[in-house]
Amino acid sequence: MKRFAIIPILLILALTAAAVAGNGIKKGSTIAFLRSGDIWLMESDGSNQRPFVAGIGNAIGRMSWSPDNRKLAFVRRGDISLKYPDGGGGQHKLYDLFYAEADSSNNWWEGITETMGGQTPEFSRDGSRILFVHDRNANTVNATMPKWRLSFYDTKSYLLRDLELEPASNLICSVPTMSPDMKQVAFVVTQLKDKQPSPIGIAIVSITEFPIKDSVLVARAQKLTMATLPSWSPDGQWIAYVANDIKNQGLYIIKPDLSGQKVLWSPPEGLGLAASTPAWSPDSKTLLFATQNGSIYKISLAGGEPVRLSGPGNDGSPAWCN
Repeated sequence: MKRFAIIPILLILALTAAAVAGNGIKKGSTIAFLRSGDIWLMESDGSNQRPFVAGIGNAIGRMSWSPDNRKLAFVRRGDISLKYPDGGGGQHKLYDLFYAEADSSNNWWEGITETMGGQTPEFSRDGSRILFVHDRNANTVNATMPKWRLSFYDTKSYLLRDLELEPASNLICSVPTMSPDMKQVAFVVTQLKDKQPSPIGIAIVSITEFPIKDSVLVARAQKLTMATLPSWSPDGQWIAYVANDIKNQGLYIIKPDLSGQKVLWSPPEGLGLAASTPAWSPDSKTLLFATQNGSIYKISLAGGEPVRLSGPGNDGSPAWCN
């Protein structure tokens, strides 16, 4: 009899653990964000702020939810110190992709890549791929410059597929985002001149165009200059981005054919936009963005003033669940 009495008790404990393990993630409402290198959650009105993956202290950059909200792709940063025999040397930053498991009672996380060069992940709408930046020079100890390429991670086969440029290309690609049908990518193109990065702009390219010539990619990026941190809306109608012109900074949206450009918000004097990719609500009607004082805001595409959800402090990199 005692053996059977244990079963309902274990069931109750399991259900209780599941409730805690789910971290109260509400479909279309819960927002993940970074706070001092840890991952936190809150609701779309800024309420119920609570830790999700705590104690790591080195999460950085963009995060992205899987379509079923069971996994959150994020980045952790490390570094390696280099010391030459003659006394010279320096530090080299390392990055890799990880999953945070939403149904884990221990806020469990697992590694995705081991290339030491994975950044800015974005799940495809069907969950079959993760688009990210792959630094091919990341595991070269004495590399002086990055070699960033766009790459797809297949979530079933675990294989990587780089989107190639010319073999001798002096361009690097960063902060990519993909259209909902996975046929196009938008990303920032930067040219290396005398080992100095010179940002060009945001290019929108069909997947079938890769490998793409440098001249074509530069011409494409020159159509949307002084722009960074693109983010494609879930309905495919808009690309949000940050204008990084010091004299004309702001949060913008534009159609994929580069028509219909609209400024949603220009920061007042003394408050700049953070280097944090804007995040869309699942219905494509609202955007999240972060400011340099460590706050997170939301703003409606219909207009109006932004609403502060968190901060000031050390918050950034919001990601709205599906």
